[in-house]
Parts: sequence; C-alpha cells; structure tokens
Amino acid sequence: MRIYPEQLQQHIKQHIPNCVLIFGDEALLSLEAQDKVKQQAKSQGYLEVFSFSLDGNFDKDDIYSHLQSLSLFSEKKIIDLTLTKTTKENTAFLREIAPLLNDDILLLLQGPKLNNQQLNGAWFKKLESQGIFVATNAPTAQRFPQWIFQRLKSLDLQANKEVIDFLCLHFEGNLLAAKQEFEKLALLYPKQTLNITQVKQSITTHNHFSLFQWLDSLLEGNRVRSQRILKQLKAEGTELLFLSATLSNEVQKLLKLSYQSQHTPLPQLLSQHQPKLWTNKQALMTEALSHLTSKQLEVLLIQCAELEVAVKVENTTDSWLTLELMATSFYR
Repeated sequence: MRIYPEQLQQHIKQHIPNCVLIFGDEALLSLEAQDKVKQQAKSQGYLEVFSFSLDGNFDKDDIYSHLQSLSLFSEKKIIDLTLTKTTKENTAFLREIAPLLNDDILLLLQGPKLNNQQLNGAWFKKLESQGIFVATNAPTAQRFPQWIFQRLKSLDLQANKEVIDFLCLHFEGNLLAAKQEFEKLALLYPKQTLNITQVKQSITTHNHFSLFQWLDSLLEGNRVRSQRILKQLKAEGTELLFLSATLSNEVQKLLKLSYQSQHTPLPQLLSQHQPKLWTNKQALMTEALSHLTSKQLEVLLIQCAELEVAVKVENTTDSWLTLELMATSFYR
C-alpha cells in the first residue's frame, strides 16, 4: 500500500506492519517518517534497533542472524536498512529476506526516490505486499497548498486561501524552513486562524527552487511560476550554461516525441519511453506538445545552441534576457 507521509500515523497507530518502505527525495519528510515509525514501534514492543547500510560491503550474515534469531533482551526488533543503490546484489538479497519477516521483526527500508522501473521490481512489490510504502517526495506545486494546510492543522492553526497561497509563494522547495516558520507561528498565535497581516509580519522568504521545477513550469505553460523560479535561480547564482544545456536536453526529448507522434499516438510513446516517465511528467510533456509544433521545437533547439555559444564567449545580462524570451515559446 502506498501512502503519503501525512497518512503514516493513522496506518501504524494500532498495529505496525512487518515492513515499512520509506523512499523519496525530500529529506525532512523521510526523517520525520523514520522517527514516527521508530517511536510507534517502540510503543508496540520493538525495543532494539539494528542498522545496516546496503552498500557494496554490507555483511549479509550479520543481517541474516538478526532475522533468524530472537533477541536476548526483547521479543521484537527493528532491522533498519538503508538502500543507497538498487544493484542486482542488493535487490536479490531483499527478495531473499522477505520470507523471513514475521510479527517479531519490523523491516524499515529507506532510500532515495525510486523510478517506475524500480517500483515495479519484484523485490519492491514483494516487500510492499507485506507492509506499506511511504512516498516521501517533495510535494508538487499542486499538492503543496494541501501540505501546508495539513502542517498548520497539526499545529492547531487554521488559514484561509489567501494565507495558504502566500505561504506557498514563500516556502515552495524548502520544507525545512516551512516547518520552522510554522512552528514559530504556532508559538506566536497559538490555536488561532491566521490572517495575512500576522503571517507577513512574522515570516521571511525561504523558497528554494531547482532547475527541474523551472522545466516543469515551462512544460506546464505556467508563465508566472516559470518567471518567478527563473528570477530566483538567477539571484542564487545558478550557471546560465547549465540552465541552457538542461533546457536543450528537454527540447530534444520533446522534438523526438513530436516527430514520432506523427506515426504513433503520443500516449503510447510516453508509456514506452525509456527510462520510464513519472505519470505527472507524462502529463506535462503532453501539455507542452499540445501547442508546440516540431518547427517551433527545432527553432528552440537552434536557439539553445546559439545561447550556449554566446554564454561561453561572453556571459552578459543579454544572455539571461535571451533565455527569458526563449521560455515564452512554452506559454499559451
């Protein structure tokens, strides 16, 4: 069963399953999920924790011994495994230990965000069938307002849409700062419905964006968000050449799909794409290709190459303006 981090507590409150999988790219959510699982497990009698990292040199025999024998000091134990890479050796080992799990052993497996191929792997499906999978990925722009609402609610705070939108604007991409500021608001205005004046007076801007969020905003055709992200990336000193090269790579993918879609339906192409695309990524590419023609993409690709040359020769403010103008091609 796949759940969001905010659903974790209700799924483990009464009885914790034999296996909890925590994978995602948001460090704060991963750490919080791990803490919740360990705290709840302790209350249910899992009093010992044995931690291992599944790197190239992990001790299989040591892990097997803990799985196959009861503890001298308690009946229940947590086997805490960190999966840094999904190699054939690692995933084979995970398939081997899956049948050894029982009510006296909790397997806590954690690691970075998994792609669709990994999520569909035999090792993952076997373990997920014995427990729950907590997807600790950073909330998308669409889910971020709900994340903020739930986070404030957990602190006995309420907020209207105006406040939520303001907080989204200032904290997107930086959940740790959001957590800290919301806790400060809870101290300043305990159990209150926040108004925009209180929030503006109390918080500072902590939003942080990646170039991939910028690309997603382009594919979505979101002019306001795209320009806001690009402005901050520039202010943070992001290399223009890096932005241009990444955009060029994305345009090449779109152009290839645009050519192929003349003979094969786009949904079929996206489902067959290697490496596999996330569902939301497929939707974004579909949106972009709905109004970008092959000719427009060819022009964009040439512009990317010209911008790369210009940046290498002389990186001026004109180069940033060129990138901003190129981005307008994605807007409806």
